[in-house]
Amino acid sequence: AGGDRYRSIAAAACRGAHRGTDPGYQSHRRRRGHRAFHQRTRYRHGRVGEPDRPRRTARRRTGIRRRRHPVARLCQPPAHVLVTGHPPTHLITADTELVAAAAHWRRCAAVTLDTEFMRTDTFYPRLALVQVSDGDTAWLIDPVALGDLSPLGQLLSDPNVIKVLHSCSEDLEVLQLALGCRPAPLYDTQVAAAMVGHGFSLGYSALVKRLLDVEIGKQETRSDWLQRPLSAAQLAYAAADVHYLFPVYRQLVEAGARLGRADWIAAEMAAILAQAAQETPPEQQYRRVKGAGRLAPRDLAALRELAAWREGEARRRDRPRGHVVNDVELLALVQARPVDRTALARIGDLRPRTARDYGPELLAALARAAAVPAADFPEPLEGEPLSRTARDLVRACRDWLAERAGEFGIAPEMLVRRTDLEQLARSWSGGTPQLPAVLAVGWRRAMVGAQLLDFVRAWSAPTP
Repeated sequence: AGGDRYRSIAAAACRGAHRGTDPGYQSHRRRRGHRAFHQRTRYRHGRVGEPDRPRRTARRRTGIRRRRHPVARLCQPPAHVLVTGHPPTHLITADTELVAAAAHWRRCAAVTLDTEFMRTDTFYPRLALVQVSDGDTAWLIDPVALGDLSPLGQLLSDPNVIKVLHSCSEDLEVLQLALGCRPAPLYDTQVAAAMVGHGFSLGYSALVKRLLDVEIGKQETRSDWLQRPLSAAQLAYAAADVHYLFPVYRQLVEAGARLGRADWIAAEMAAILAQAAQETPPEQQYRRVKGAGRLAPRDLAALRELAAWREGEARRRDRPRGHVVNDVELLALVQARPVDRTALARIGDLRPRTARDYGPELLAALARAAAVPAADFPEPLEGEPLSRTARDLVRACRDWLAERAGEFGIAPEMLVRRTDLEQLARSWSGGTPQLPAVLAVGWRRAMVGAQLLDFVRAWSAPTP
């Protein structure tokens, strides 16, 4: 059923998604104003609690230098354009405008969506802009000016409107924090592109260039999206992020249907939403500390206590994890195991500020770890080293999967991670090869699951 929905969406989007007779929307069309993730801030942001990092360079752009491909008109535009150019754009700064626009979007079969937010010195991202397009007109929603974003939340939750994003993980995060919901049903064009032959993790600008022959600038990658007023360059950049995404989306839907991948793509989108709903609890944050894979179980118990404390403190103070205690300091504390302030001050990798501000809390966390019985130590994160033969099997499986993925035109990275293949190799070493969980269900099982086990058995069979 999900595949049928995605197969039919391009046609549905062209069947009058706009209802120009609605009086509320007609009123919205006459209003005056002007328009303006990012990443995402296109100074792209890290995970929650991590400071901004330079965003994927392929993702954000401003200024259309060359346009050779006609952009398909999938819905009729409003009569009055608040900002002229490509595309026509509205900047929404009043609650009544958002209500009217949201009513229009909910009559569309699909809308494209993006966010801009900032997180340079906070744990939680600060939503700065939400962009929406119906395929012809872009709307830029200013959450700084608005008092009620619930109409946008209703759009995100509307099961009759597909929300199209590109590389959506950070958008899902910030929208959940700001609105209490995630966009569903979802269509991620980066994932879909990888499943119809365009390569893994292709950036937005590269995908637009490949499919539409349009170049999008990226001068606003490091913009301050919380500044007001937003510059004309920022507005153009933000609008381009959703405007060109619509024809990209339509081409990918058509390719998925043509290749018989609509059901596979729909399943992958559902899996993205399911994964986004899974939060890492504080007591599991130690697994994300860089360098944790090298530690023995006893040291992991200490790191678990320290990382859980840091998580709570970072959330409470709304500061990035690394601004509270960074990963290098956590590992230094695990190795040194200080029991008093004097020993704490002697740790070379510990900033004086960290010892001064958090000394008692750090010592208390280490004391709790010291009381943990050995039976409750965490398991090593990386397991026992593989034998040489098992490593050879991992390489052979990786090569076989890459060849198989090439036959289907799917990026091999979409199939399985290296750690999954190492798990398979360990089960093979134990005498009973078992498929990694990700390959045991769904479209991956249909594509490579049973055949991979046959390959492993043939690879390990004695040569006659």
